[in-house]
Amino acid sequence: MKIAPPRLPVDAGAEAEALIKEARRRQHRRYLLTALAIVVLAGAAGAAVSQIGSGGRSPAHALFSGPLASTPARYSSAPAYYAYTVQGDIYNYVSHGTQYGESVTGRYLKVRATATGKLLATISPPQAYNDFSLLTADASGRMFVFGAMRYWERNASPSRKLAERDQSTPMTFLVLSITPGGHAELSPLRLPEAVTPRQAPSIALSPDGTRLAVAFGGGAQAATVQVITLATGQMRQWVWPHTSWTPALSREGAWTADGRTLAFTQQAVLRGQSVQAIRRYRRPTTTQVRLLNTALPGTSLASSRLLILRPPAGESPPWQPVITPDGTKLIGTVGMRSFAQLQNGRWTGELAVYSTRTGALLHTLAPWTWQWTSAPGRGGSPDPTVAWSNRAGSHLIILQPRDDLNILGVLSANTFTQTAGKLLPQQPAAYEDLQYALRIAPQMTW
Repeated sequence: MKIAPPRLPVDAGAEAEALIKEARRRQHRRYLLTALAIVVLAGAAGAAVSQIGSGGRSPAHALFSGPLASTPARYSSAPAYYAYTVQGDIYNYVSHGTQYGESVTGRYLKVRATATGKLLATISPPQAYNDFSLLTADASGRMFVFGAMRYWERNASPSRKLAERDQSTPMTFLVLSITPGGHAELSPLRLPEAVTPRQAPSIALSPDGTRLAVAFGGGAQAATVQVITLATGQMRQWVWPHTSWTPALSREGAWTADGRTLAFTQQAVLRGQSVQAIRRYRRPTTTQVRLLNTALPGTSLASSRLLILRPPAGESPPWQPVITPDGTKLIGTVGMRSFAQLQNGRWTGELAVYSTRTGALLHTLAPWTWQWTSAPGRGGSPDPTVAWSNRAGSHLIILQPRDDLNILGVLSANTFTQTAGKLLPQQPAAYEDLQYALRIAPQMTW
């Protein structure tokens, strides 16, 4: 089943439309990633194309015209459905006998049933957009929010001016709600405030699917975290003025199961820096995580509790730590600090588990080794990812580097299992399709 994407209203006027038409993200992102691969550039959540109301605020009404998920959040088994990005071309042509092409990792999405692997929907970005860069889901796996951005390159002549305009182009959101009968309802979503890739936004849907957290800003501007109630449009906002860091929500595991605590990292993001500044940049030796109690009054991000996560000896600080649903632990990826540390072409790493009470390292899990090779069908780089956790963090669905490939499987009792089981009882064909997509474009959400 292919869901035709709705056409979103554009109210930003001719000036915004002109910016959209000339935008260009990938050149800018590729340049910085080449210079400093560890820096997150645009991460990416989205906002509506239209400017809603004065001052970027929306009235208290529904933000999208679709049903809200009503399935209660559960953590004893994997969510009912999952979504993942698929790489695809945004242009491909032959000129004077030479073929030109460019692709993005989020050209479209596939949504499948966890139990059977059945393909429920293939979703393309709304008209004028062509790259899904953010995915998030509720705990039941029946409510999803997708963020897409516009990549306007149509030829092989990149332009710095267009790359800059791309960073200023508002992003757009879609909501996918899956009914108990397995029917997919796709609707446009308008956020109260427009967010651009330059603001390095990220998103996280609450476990019950009723609220969306949006984090963005920093880089000498105000760092902002918003929690939006989807059914009413009401928004709470926390701000930290003039910070150098950006609040970053993990793709998975940003909320505790009770929907009260939101975890985010203070992420270093280089914006508009010179080549010299990028070369002088040194990665932090620790990871700073903040826990925000969204049930308490207040509007300052400084009210959140700071945890300093220190890596095991000789390894990097934990990357993209997720909070377990019971709120007791943070789990992140650690490994060798740099390419310079590679020994005989081998890169090693593991998962590190930290206490949310003290920030202390409790233990490590799932060690992996990546052997660099130029053999056909290999290549890329290790991308260990925690995709899902049960309530206590004792059962995980993870992307694990093995045999020079990133393999999806289940980690239980510190044993990694690639084969289908209770958590991932999919048919082989569906699993292979997901596996191949994740090796190319490792964005998924349960």
